[in-house]
Amino acid sequence: MRFTVFGATEFGPTRLGALLGVLLVDAGQTVSAEELVARVLGDTPPPRARARVQTWLTRLRQTLPGLVERDRGGYVLRVDPLEIDLHLFRHLVRAGRTADALELVQGEPLSTVDTPWARQLRADFAEELLAARLDDVDERLASGEHAKLVPELRALAAARPLDERIAGQLIEALHGSGRAAEALRHFEVVRSELAGELGAEPSRHLTTLHRRLRAASAPRQLPAAPKPFTGRALELAELDQAPNGVVVITGTGGVGKTSLAVHWAHQVMDRFPDGQLYVNLHGFGPSGAAVSPGDALLRFLAALDVPRAQVPHDLAGQSALLRDALADKRVLMVLDNATDADQVEPLLPRTPHAHVVITSRTSLKPAHAKRLPLGLLPPDDARALLAARIGHDRARAEPDAVDTVVRRCARLPLALAVAGARAATQPEFPLAALADELADLDAFADDDDVTADLRSVFSHSCKALSPAALRLFRLLGLMPGSDISLAGAASLAALDVTETQALLTELATANLIDEPQPGRFTCHDLLRDYAAELALDSERDEALHRLLDHLALTSVEAGVAYTPSRHRPATPRPAPGVVVLEFGTHEEALAWLMTEHPALMAAMPHGTAAQTWLMGWSLADALARQAHYQDLLTSQQLAVAAVEQLDDTDGLGRSLINLGRGLSRVHRPDEATAALHRAFEVYEGNPAGQAGVLLNIAMLCPDDRIEEAMEHTRRGLALFEECGDSYGQANALTGLAWGHGKLGRYAETVEHAERAMLMWREMDHLIGQAEAWDNLGTGYLGLGDHAKAAEAFTRSSEMFRLGGDLPLEANACEQLGDTHAAAGAAGPAREAWRKAVELRTRAGLPADGVRAKLQAEGQ
Repeated sequence: MRFTVFGATEFGPTRLGALLGVLLVDAGQTVSAEELVARVLGDTPPPRARARVQTWLTRLRQTLPGLVERDRGGYVLRVDPLEIDLHLFRHLVRAGRTADALELVQGEPLSTVDTPWARQLRADFAEELLAARLDDVDERLASGEHAKLVPELRALAAARPLDERIAGQLIEALHGSGRAAEALRHFEVVRSELAGELGAEPSRHLTTLHRRLRAASAPRQLPAAPKPFTGRALELAELDQAPNGVVVITGTGGVGKTSLAVHWAHQVMDRFPDGQLYVNLHGFGPSGAAVSPGDALLRFLAALDVPRAQVPHDLAGQSALLRDALADKRVLMVLDNATDADQVEPLLPRTPHAHVVITSRTSLKPAHAKRLPLGLLPPDDARALLAARIGHDRARAEPDAVDTVVRRCARLPLALAVAGARAATQPEFPLAALADELADLDAFADDDDVTADLRSVFSHSCKALSPAALRLFRLLGLMPGSDISLAGAASLAALDVTETQALLTELATANLIDEPQPGRFTCHDLLRDYAAELALDSERDEALHRLLDHLALTSVEAGVAYTPSRHRPATPRPAPGVVVLEFGTHEEALAWLMTEHPALMAAMPHGTAAQTWLMGWSLADALARQAHYQDLLTSQQLAVAAVEQLDDTDGLGRSLINLGRGLSRVHRPDEATAALHRAFEVYEGNPAGQAGVLLNIAMLCPDDRIEEAMEHTRRGLALFEECGDSYGQANALTGLAWGHGKLGRYAETVEHAERAMLMWREMDHLIGQAEAWDNLGTGYLGLGDHAKAAEAFTRSSEMFRLGGDLPLEANACEQLGDTHAAAGAAGPAREAWRKAVELRTRAGLPADGVRAKLQAEGQ
C-alpha cells in the first residue's frame, strides 16, 4: 500500500488524515502522545485534546489494522518508508535520481495541517526541495538544456537574489544558450546585491566561473590565418618586440600587409586573452565602401557586448566608451586597409594593455605609433611561397620556371597566390608552360611597374576561367559595397542561386575572390578594380540595376517583417533575374538588415530614385533601434532627395518623418522640427499622414513643454478619428495618458488609458496593451489605489517581458516597487526593485536610482 504526504493524506483534510500524516512523516519511529497532540492540534490544544487524539488513534488502528502500534508510551507506524512519497523522495535524491524524485512532489507536505510543527515541516522541506531542484538543474545543464532552463532559473534568482548557487546556474544557462553578455551582466547584478546586502564579495566558485566565461566570451574577430604563409621573419620579429601601443604596416597594394598582420595576430593570441578585434576599413575599395569610424566603433562595441542603450550618439562619445570598455583588458586590435589617420584615430584605445596593428598603403602615422614598412618578398621567400602553393616536388623539379614566375609576379604575394592557384588547378601542365605564358604577356614590358605585373597575372588567371565564371568575375567588380551575398551575386548575373554558387566556387579556387564568412563574398580591391575594368559597357547598367533591385526589394520585405505595423510601400516589379528574399520572423529580418546594412548604405547613392527611397524606408526602423544614428540620418537624407524625384507624396512624407527621427537622434532638434513641419505640409489633404507627423512632433518636446506636446497629440487624435484610423487613435490616446500622468492629472490618465486599452485589445497589440497598463498603474498610484496600481504594473511588466522590451519592463518593475512601498509593503517593494536593477543592468541602463531606493529601505 502506498501513502501520500504531499498535499493531503489518503483521509483528506480531516483530523484523522492529519494524525496519519504525522505518523507517516516519522514512519518506523515512536511518537509520544504529547507530541501527537502538539503536531495535530497545535501548541495550545483545546480541552480534552489527548482524549480526542486517543479516539482518532483507535479509529486509525481499526482502519489500518496491524500498522499502528503502541510503543513505550507512544505510537509507531509500521510501514516500509519507501511506500511513503516523502521518504521515497528522499531515497531517490540520495540515489542521484533527482528527476524521478521531483515527479513525486504534488504539493507541500501535509498542506491541510495548520500547526507550528506542520508549518516548520513545510519550511524545512522547501529547502530540501530547492536543493533537489538545483541538483536536477546541474544534471540538465550538463546535458545541454541551457535555453530551457533560463526562465526557471530567472524566477528562482528573482526569489532568492543572494543565492550564489542559483546565480551560478543562471549564468551558465545564459552563456550556454548564446547570451554571453546577459550572463556576464547577471554576475555584476549579483556582485552588487551581495555588496549592498551583506557587504560581501562573490564566492570563489562564482568568481572562477565569471573569469572562465569572460575568457570564453571574449571577441575573436580575426579572419582565418593565411595559408600558406612564408618568410617575413624580420618583420615578425619587429612585431614581437614592439611594446603595446600602435604599429602601422605600410606598403604597396598586394605586398602582403594583411597576411602579415593576421598571421602574427594568430601567433600571439595568448598574449591577449580578452580578445582580438578586427575590421577591414576598405580604405582603398570603391567609392562609398570605406568603413566610417562610427560604424567601426559600433561593430567593436557590439563585439564587446556593450548594450546599444549605453552607446552615445556622437563619435567622440562612442570613442570614449570604447576606451572605457577596453580600460582593463588585454586586447589586440587589427585595423586593416586604412585610408588615413582620420579614419583610425577615433578607434585607438590608447590603454596600457591594448595593442593595435594598422595596415595601409599610405604612410599614415598616428601619434606615438611605430611604422613598419613592408617591401617585396625576398627572392627565397617568394620561391618558398610559390612552392607551398603548387607543391614542393613540382617546384624542385622546375627551378628555372619557378624563378621566372616569381620574377614575372614581381615577388608580390597577391600575384603569387593568383598565379599559384592557376598552376595548382592544372597539375598536369609543366610549370614552364605557365612561365612562358606569363613571359609572353605584353603588360610585362615595364619590369618596374608593379601594378602592371599584377594586372598581367590577373589576366593570365582569368583566361583559365569558364566563360560564365569570367562574366561573373567582371560583374563582381561593379558591386558598390565591400562584399556581396549569394542572392546578390545571383541577381547581379541574372542566374539561379545553384549555378551562381558553382561559379563563385570556381572563382574562389582561382584565388580571385574570398569567402570570409559563410555566404558572403569579397575580393582584394586591386582584383575588384581589375574586374570592373573588364566589365562590358553592354552589361554594366543592367547588372547593377538588378543588384540594386535585389537590395531594394528584399530590404522592403525585411522592413515589413521587422516592423509589421508599418504600411508596406508600393514596389515595382523586379527586373528579370532578380532574387527577392522573404523573411519568416522579426529576428531573420533584423539579421538580414544588419548584415546588408553596409551594402545598402553603399548602394543608395547608385540606385534609381525608387530604389534609393525604398532602401532608406526599409533601413529606418532598424538603424534607429540599433543606434546607427549617423547612418539613419544619411540614409534618410538620400531617401528624401530620391523620393522628391517621384510623384509620391506619401513616400516623401514618410521619408521626412524618418529624417526628423534621424536629426533628433544626433541632437539637431531645430532641423528635426523643420523636417517634420515640411512633412505636415506635404501631407495636406491626408489627415492620417498629418496626424502621424503631429505625434512625432510631440515626441520632440522636452519635459518642460509637455502641455505643448499634448496639444500636438490632441490634434493628431482628432485627425485620426476623422479618418477612422484605430491604430493611430490608440497611439494618440496612449500619448495623452502618459502626458496627463506627467502633469499629475491622474483621473484623466486613467480615462485615456482605458480608452486606449479597449482599442489595443481589439487589435491584439501586445506592446500597446503593455503601455496602457503602465499608464493605468501611474493613474491608480496617483489616485492612491495601491491594489489596482500593483495589478496594472504587474500586467505591464509581464507584457513588456513577452514583447522583449527590457527598458520598459524595468521601468514597470520599478514603479511596481514604488507602489508596494507606498502601500507599506517593504518586502514586495524590495523584490520588485531588485528585479528592476537586474533588468536595467541587462539592458545596459543605469540603475543607481533604483539601488538608492533599496538602500533607503535598509537593504
